[in-house]
Amino acid sequence: MTSVATAAASVESLIADYPEHLPVLVVDDDADVRSSISRCLRRCKVKVVESGTLSDARRRFRSGEEFSFVFLDRRLDDGDGVEFAEEILEDYPNLPVAIITANGSGANAEKAIEAGALAYLPKPFTPAEIRRVLFRRYPRLSESFRDGELAGPIIDGSLQYEDEGGVTLIAVSPQMIKLRLEILEIAKMTRCVLVSGASGTGKELVARKIHEKSERAAFRFSAINCGAMNIQLIESTLFGHVKGAFTGAVNDRKGIFEEANGGTVLLDEVTETSEEFQIKLLRVLQEERLSRVGSNREIAVNVRVVAASNRNVSEQVRAGKFREDLYFRLKGSEIVVPALRDRREDIEPLAYYFANLTVKETKKPVQFSRAAVTALQTYEWPGNVRELQSAVDLAAQRCNGIVLVSDLPKDLNAWDLKAADEMAVIGHAKLRSLEEASNDHILLVLRMCQGNKSKAARILNIARSTLIERSQERGWDVQFADEWETE
Repeated sequence: MTSVATAAASVESLIADYPEHLPVLVVDDDADVRSSISRCLRRCKVKVVESGTLSDARRRFRSGEEFSFVFLDRRLDDGDGVEFAEEILEDYPNLPVAIITANGSGANAEKAIEAGALAYLPKPFTPAEIRRVLFRRYPRLSESFRDGELAGPIIDGSLQYEDEGGVTLIAVSPQMIKLRLEILEIAKMTRCVLVSGASGTGKELVARKIHEKSERAAFRFSAINCGAMNIQLIESTLFGHVKGAFTGAVNDRKGIFEEANGGTVLLDEVTETSEEFQIKLLRVLQEERLSRVGSNREIAVNVRVVAASNRNVSEQVRAGKFREDLYFRLKGSEIVVPALRDRREDIEPLAYYFANLTVKETKKPVQFSRAAVTALQTYEWPGNVRELQSAVDLAAQRCNGIVLVSDLPKDLNAWDLKAADEMAVIGHAKLRSLEEASNDHILLVLRMCQGNKSKAARILNIARSTLIERSQERGWDVQFADEWETE
């Protein structure tokens, strides 16, 4: 297994400082595009040289000039940029090249990437997109790295956790520490358990932890999503069937309850089941006996049922959508898993845990920038832990050694208003008035602040009264009423 020292060296090799003595080469036959790209690159404090033709760019390489990065237009008057990129990369295989184009295609993009290009950017694009491509090769140039530095450990796939070898349940927040203690207490009991919480909070993980800590741990744990099955299929799956019970039943078959005898069965989304099934399930729980579909013979079973739902079960009972008697049978013990936004202390350790899982597969060590961690901690996470895992997995695979804000999904990028004021004008034929551009930018900031005019006014450095007046004039308060919070 990779040692931490080796991992540190690996990360350092990926995030080496930008070679300040080498400029970026921008090749495009449109002077305005070259100038726009150069300006946004110089904000990163890098030198830039420009070429308007492939012949001039080729001359620079042949004369011995060296570059740190090349932005290359795909279609120039004197040749094809992708073909020139292949020529460059044959002689300089480690030189990062990005293709920019107003005449691209999926096939051409694939050809460029397969030839070794780092990126392929269709026009129009934003200055932020240009800089993010540069940061993929040189993360240390990113403001989100320079301003915040690094956070957390170097993640090389070998991080150890308290639950190593079992079900890992990250618990740093007071809510989750309390939940783990509840699990330990409930695991010693014999009654059914009801686990509720929003989608993606980790209800199945809680169920598995209950099983792992119980006396049933040596037996089987089985999980079934009840909401995804019709009445016949769910009965057959849980209780089994005999030959000839229905079309396709060519053999006798045990159900999950029999196969997990002595163990634990998780009934996920139990509130999505029909009343007919709920009646049959209640009888099995009361009698601890079942009959396979198509049979009258009863079979004794000893399983502990953990039921889970992303709905408020008591409300479902009051609405007549779930049987009250089954509800009381299931809630022998009850656990409510909190939403991720309500336990933000867990976000950072969870991010490192999920990144560690990804690195075990990719073998590419990573470390998080402090700005990226801040973005993770300030996001609302409507998809909870499941969404966090997806976001971290994407960032860990996308990044170049350091997870930057730009490596995170777009929803998490929105918090960074330093990049948010970039409008898609590079390579765009339509020019706008200053008033139009100003209104677009003001609206962008307002929307990112969810209509909070005090916060937006501070970011824009204008009076709140001016912002209120502009919003009323443009009708934004009415247009975005459902999207904005009220102050």
